[in-house]
Formats: sequence, structure tokens, C-alpha cells
Amino acid sequence: DGQNLVTEDVTVVEGDVATISCRVKNSDDSVIQLLNPNRQTIYFRDFRPLKDSRFQLVNFSNSELRVSLTNVSISDEGRYFCQLYTDPPQEIYTTITVLVPPRNLVIDIQKEVAVEGEEIELNCTAMASRPATTIRWFKGNKELTGKSEVEQWSDMYTVTSQLLLKVGREDDGVPVICLVDHPAVKDLQTQRYLEVMCE
Repeated sequence: DGQNLVTEDVTVVEGDVATISCRVKNSDDSVIQLLNPNRQTIYFRDFRPLKDSRFQLVNFSNSELRVSLTNVSISDEGRYFCQLYTDPPQEIYTTITVLVPPRNLVIDIQKEVAVEGEEIELNCTAMASRPATTIRWFKGNKELTGKSEVEQWSDMYTVTSQLLLKVGREDDGVPVICLVDHPAVKDLQTQRYLEVMCE
């Protein structure tokens, strides 16, 4: 269809920098512009009509308009439009997706000290992430299965996972680990040590 515009979707962690690139194959020196999701012009060639100084020009030539957006927040998410003033005009969009790591990870243990043979309840909560976090449990290095509930609050998800654990004397001093699986964060985990009293 003679479409000359190329762009890619962008996934970025909240607070980081997103880079949007509008590229032109077979450039004929037509004007390139970039619009935000409300269709306001961010850049027209190398001029920025939009007053938001978080947008900065990274590269401008007749074959590319590349713009960075610093300190990305959830409200920046959406479709951005690359336009080329050919006849007829061409337009494609790129989608910015914003990831938010969980704010906090807390293990709550029903009893500080358990008696051998007793079943205890542990809850691990990952606050306010996007997308929803997957919570994994380990006792020492053995993976266990918990039961997760997800609460959505506006655009954020809080996940609580409940683990029921029958403890034996061999569990005394063993760490129970709650680990987060989330695209915005690596190696986020917290742990509590079991205390088991023998009858």
C-alpha cells in the first residue's frame, strides 16, 4: 500500500524513559509529526508545540523523528500517532504500555511460633502493581502452591496469596519465601523464618 512509515510499540517501567521513533522509508522530505493519544501535536518536524518538557527530541532527519519521554507515568499510556504529510497523508500508531512494579511486598504470618503438626496460614501481599503480580512461595528451595486473590483499584492491582502450611519439627528455622514474578522487577522477594515448637 506504499506505506512508508515504520514504528514500534514501547513498553516502559513507570519513571523510566520511553523512546518513540517515527521512521520513513523512501523519504521524499515530507513533514513528519508525532501526536499524543489526544491527538495534540507533540513534535512537528523538530519543533515542539506541546508545552510538556518531558518530551525531548533525540533525532530529527528527513527519515526519522525520534522523541524521548522522561519520567513516564500511567497517564502517558496509550496510542501515539506518527503522521507523514504525503498526498494522501499517512498515519500509523505506536502504543506505549507502562509497567508498575509492586510498591511493597509483605509476609504476614498467623502465629510467630507454631507447634509441630499444626497448620499455619501465611499471607503475602504485593501492593499496587501493573499488570497484576504473580506470587510464588518457597519453603527453603521447595516451591509450594498458594491461593491468590487480586484486587483492582483504578489501574493498579494488589495481589494477596494465602499459603496453608503444615509444619513439622524439621521446619524450625527454615525460611518461607514469597517471590514476585513481574515484568517490571527482578528478584523481588521477602522471607520469614519458621519457628516450630516440639511437643
